[in-house]
Amino acid sequence: MKQLLLLSILIFIGCKSEPKVEDLPSENQENAFAVTAEDIEKLNYTDYILSPDSEQAIRDWQKYQDLQVNIELLKKANLSFFKVEKKIMQEFINELKAGQPESVNTPAIRSRMTVLETNLLRLQDLANLDNIKKKELLEAIKELLVADVNLKLQINKKFEKEAQQIQVPVK
Repeated sequence: MKQLLLLSILIFIGCKSEPKVEDLPSENQENAFAVTAEDIEKLNYTDYILSPDSEQAIRDWQKYQDLQVNIELLKKANLSFFKVEKKIMQEFINELKAGQPESVNTPAIRSRMTVLETNLLRLQDLANLDNIKKKELLEAIKELLVADVNLKLQINKKFEKEAQQIQVPVK
């Protein structure tokens, strides 16, 4: 009889407990998905600027200037440029390619533009996902920044090579 009474009390206590209610996402959980400017500053890559000759050559390339403004905003964790529909981003990329000046239209620069296009589209896809992990988003941001730097470097190299006065020996 004591055992039955003890068993009844245990069952009563066990059934009395309420199921745990999961808390709403806390600030720490939200921070696990939010990218900050400090996170982007911690990315390890070498940044370059355009040389004066390169700046002069692309001065009228308006879509490239717009891209650079948006990349500077990206460095401050502003992803608004990338949170658009794929069609809008594709139109921007097509206009970027179409407006490319002839002076910077070489195979090496076109290949860097293709890499930049791929990374723009990838970051745009990831930025529009609600459940993307911070690490994946930071990786995509870094790849885009590196692609942009490589394009600048290639443009600089083109004008640096043109500036060299190489004389061919006379036979």
